[in-house]
Amino acid sequence: IVNPRAEDGSSDDIFLQQPFKYFGRTYNQIFVNNNGYLTFTEPLSAYIPFLDSARDIIAPLWTRLDNRHGGSISYREDTSTAVLAQVTAAVKECFPNIPFAATSAFVATWDSVPYYNGGGVVTFQVVLAYNVHRSFILIYYGDVAETEQPWQAGYNTVESASSFTIRAASVPELYSSSNINVTACWSFHVDGSPKLPANFLPFGNGERVTPRLDNGSSEAIKLQQPFKFFGRTHNQTFVNNNGHLTFNEPLSDYIPLLNSRRDIVAPLWTHLDSRHGGTISYREDTSSVVLELVTAAVNQYFPNLPLSFTATSVFVATWDSVPYSSGEGVVTFQLVLISNVVHSFILFNYGNIAETLQRWLVRLKNLCAAFI
Repeated sequence: IVNPRAEDGSSDDIFLQQPFKYFGRTYNQIFVNNNGYLTFTEPLSAYIPFLDSARDIIAPLWTRLDNRHGGSISYREDTSTAVLAQVTAAVKECFPNIPFAATSAFVATWDSVPYYNGGGVVTFQVVLAYNVHRSFILIYYGDVAETEQPWQAGYNTVESASSFTIRAASVPELYSSSNINVTACWSFHVDGSPKLPANFLPFGNGERVTPRLDNGSSEAIKLQQPFKFFGRTHNQTFVNNNGHLTFNEPLSDYIPLLNSRRDIVAPLWTHLDSRHGGTISYREDTSSVVLELVTAAVNQYFPNLPLSFTATSVFVATWDSVPYSSGEGVVTFQLVLISNVVHSFILFNYGNIAETLQRWLVRLKNLCAAFI
């Protein structure tokens, strides 16, 4: 889609098929502004660059441009296999220690767009490469003419809590410089989420996020391999936002109950609110790497099993930096269901857990510990 040919113009609001996490905030829309930058909450016509503007902004080259006299400014959200593979490879090259597989890419391109003063043209591109947990920016520069106009390149956030300005002596220097040793390319990790603790299983392919609702839940999740739980076999499960997993139906309860007369697994049952930050995600994983990890963990923790255990399926649910409803702080924890056709095991992994005055509970069916 091509932006209107307008002085200091912008795209319409662009609905993102997959929300974009930007330093702790999640956006479902974006604006491509003609003067060389992206915004999230509203279009912006400003042509005098001011990155420290108390807004979330990504500016590959903020200066006064005029597409009325040539060039084009275009954008798209791309989920094609080829593009996702390309941006995933680019991110992994820049950030080899962060597990990542892109599920969406938003691409905005300024192609041979003239400066407002007529002093030459610029070509550059910004790519938002992301999945439900991780977000990255890739900025590519082509031919960018020198200019006497004021300009800036970089990004900023609300209250300038996170920001970066590309230090270049001239616009053409953007084409010959880099922060990743790839000429004319700059890359940044911008979701703002801390890395998961070392004891956690990393995020993986097929990760899905529960709705951002008060007392919400996932839809029914059909398990590829049934899970045996104290003599009962379950073919589905529900990940409930308030820190528990059920099998027969979703559960909105946020006050933990010792005797709820249902099969339930609760790594931390309390009132949580993902509307204000963090993510709650899940996946069933049968990759050889993950199966080997959990198999080793079970055999380490249960060395007296009659026969050594080999996992054939893993279900992982992760609460990553999710706030308490009371606003007292955030919690990070993970629930792992490990099984084969004979045996089932559960692992609880805990990261940073803020103190709370809310009621809370850690519980399994017939095994519980309660704290108020």
